[in-house]
Amino acid sequence: MNFLKIEDEMKYFQRMFVLRKEIENFLYKEGYMNIEPSIFEEYDEFTSVNSRIDRSSTVKILESNSDILILSPDITTGIINKFMPRWDYDLILKIFYYGKTYKHNGTGIKENREMGVEIIGDKSPNIDQDTLMTAERIISRYSENYLFEIGNSKFLKGIMMACSFNKEDYDNILNLLYLKNKQELSDYLSGLKYREPMSTLLNILDLEGTYEEINGKLEGLYLNDMMKTSLEELKIIDEHMKNITDKIIYDLSMVSELSYYDGIIFRGYIQGSNTEIIKGGRYDSFTEQFGIKIPAIGFTVELDELLKAVYKEG
Repeated sequence: MNFLKIEDEMKYFQRMFVLRKEIENFLYKEGYMNIEPSIFEEYDEFTSVNSRIDRSSTVKILESNSDILILSPDITTGIINKFMPRWDYDLILKIFYYGKTYKHNGTGIKENREMGVEIIGDKSPNIDQDTLMTAERIISRYSENYLFEIGNSKFLKGIMMACSFNKEDYDNILNLLYLKNKQELSDYLSGLKYREPMSTLLNILDLEGTYEEINGKLEGLYLNDMMKTSLEELKIIDEHMKNITDKIIYDLSMVSELSYYDGIIFRGYIQGSNTEIIKGGRYDSFTEQFGIKIPAIGFTVELDELLKAVYKEG
């Protein structure tokens, strides 16, 4: 971030300091333990478990032994990679961290400040709802004009598995959904052999709104058991969160940039911000890529975006 005046830069970072400490103190009082994540990842290892990442966006560093490291584009990957080789089955971790992620954005290296929350090993039936409540308590502290989008990756996974797409088509469809490009998605699907589940896929970008509205839109469309399970999980979330806030919509087309979520996905926005302030979800299957599958859910608070939104409102 560039500043014309030293005074503006100092004011920004003092505000960032206060914001960070407020969130850290809240999480500490909620029973989370603090860790300090590494900013480095091994390039080959990171890209092997995050296959959808744009490799040209990674910031690479060549070590003296010719190994390639990258400045971390995603802190969760490093945390899971660090803990899984030493994991005890009965362990439960509730952790938070402050860290930075890095990526090439076309004009240079973008540095992103974030506060992260991870709950690993907790098998409690209400942990998804509890995590959403924690995220809601953070964002509502700074604005009344917020909105959460909630989805479930099992819904889309159920469609994609039923269609049996090859890897190229699978990845291309995910990218179009991530970009919310309805026309290009329709054009792309029209060039593929028709399968019954594609009736839902063709309409998936319209499957957003309240839980009741989404169920109405699903009438007559293809649903399999995995998709029905995802809807039941969202129903439980909806029944719980209605007692907390009405600032929620559901979106069955949600896709994350790294695509390692395998259950609930959520994003939190503040009115006036062009990007998400909070983003997260459940990633049990991702832990399995490091040797052991355990319950895991978490989210990040994008501090630069939150700070801009707070002072734009104020």
